[in-house]
Amino acid sequence: MAEVVLVTGGASGIGAAVARRFARQGAKVVIADVNLAGDAVAAEIGGLFVPTDVSRLAENEAAVAAAREAFGRLDIVHLNAGTGNGGTELDLDKYRRIMAVNVDGTMFGIKAAVQGGARSIVVTASLAGISPTPFDPVYAASKHAIIGLVRSLTIPDVTLNAVCPGFIDTPMIAGAREILREHGLAVADPDEVAVAVEQAVRGGQTNQAWEVQAGRPPAVVEFPTVELSRV
Repeated sequence: MAEVVLVTGGASGIGAAVARRFARQGAKVVIADVNLAGDAVAAEIGGLFVPTDVSRLAENEAAVAAAREAFGRLDIVHLNAGTGNGGTELDLDKYRRIMAVNVDGTMFGIKAAVQGGARSIVVTASLAGISPTPFDPVYAASKHAIIGLVRSLTIPDVTLNAVCPGFIDTPMIAGAREILREHGLAVADPDEVAVAVEQAVRGGQTNQAWEVQAGRPPAVVEFPTVELSRV
């Protein structure tokens, strides 16, 4: 029986690459996105598009329900939707939007996926979730929160992992692409992240974060172990 895969933020970039990768392997794919261009991607791969604002729990639940209604089940969920560009000013409107999409969207997506019977969940975090990012501190804070959640949350019979991309050739970095290259920084193709997402799903492990950078194979991030002091 074909796998059923739900990808949030699947209208472009990483999400679209993941959707296409699983579709090529015979999966039925549901794309959930606020960007209506997701309808064209879904049509291209023979999938389903569900307009979805991931910052709202009900819309996450509706996307999961649509997947189950259309294809009878739900196996894999890639929570990829995200936003950034908070800048360095303490702009509370930008802060609230970034946290609503990135952090609330992750929690709501996990909750809906588990209720919908998914057996594997992968969240798109970022290298900004494991290292300082001075040019966008609120984005970094949101991605650090995602990493903390993924590494800490245990869900019976469900694997939960994160991918941590560096600079990826997506609309999110369109304005900075040439500057990055001028500084000698490599920009990866979204397909490289899609490979890492599949590895996280197929590996059978949980609570891991996978680093993804241009020209390098995906690698599990090794975090330091801290032992609590005892009396």
